[in-house]
Amino acid sequence: MTTSQRVTGARPGGRSARVRAAVQAATLDELAAAGYADLTIEAVAERAGVHRTTIYRRWPDKRSLVLGALLDYAADQLPIPDTADLRRDLHLLGQAIDKDLRRPQAHALMHTLVADRPGFSELSDVRTQLWADRMRQAHAIPQRAIQRGELPADTDPAAVIDMLVGPIYLRRFIQGRPMTATEIDGLATRVVAAFTPRLRG
Repeated sequence: MTTSQRVTGARPGGRSARVRAAVQAATLDELAAAGYADLTIEAVAERAGVHRTTIYRRWPDKRSLVLGALLDYAADQLPIPDTADLRRDLHLLGQAIDKDLRRPQAHALMHTLVADRPGFSELSDVRTQLWADRMRQAHAIPQRAIQRGELPADTDPAAVIDMLVGPIYLRRFIQGRPMTATEIDGLATRVVAAFTPRLRG
């Protein structure tokens, strides 16, 4: 069971699925527009076209609503590739992240998560759990590479993913421009090279 399933329950079908999708889309829109501190269940309900009790039946509070929406968004927009080739998997993951960050909504959401009201501990908790969940999933890429013998057994999966993801976010949020496909491919190649010197020759 994924973290998002633990937060929101199993994905239902039919009308329940449509309501759930509408509420989560409204949650992301409201989060991007108002920020976490000023987001209210009432505003999400109005944007989604449902009664607030409909939301409370599925999500007991704002934290679970926002976290569930963010986790499902990340899972849908940033699937973890598995091509049985480390460099290819890193390249595809990097491309998916960069493509997502080009979307206005994703850009707004990231700024909200990073820059929302300082010291707001509830948002900090949501952000921590969101990143922990996503990084845990991404760590499967180097972990599988270790099992295949592409990486040394003592490789730190977190270090591999950090080396890939860090420059992409730096380029987008600090330098204000996306990476090209060629640059992402080169980045993936450098990450692999950095962690495989002992396997050469």
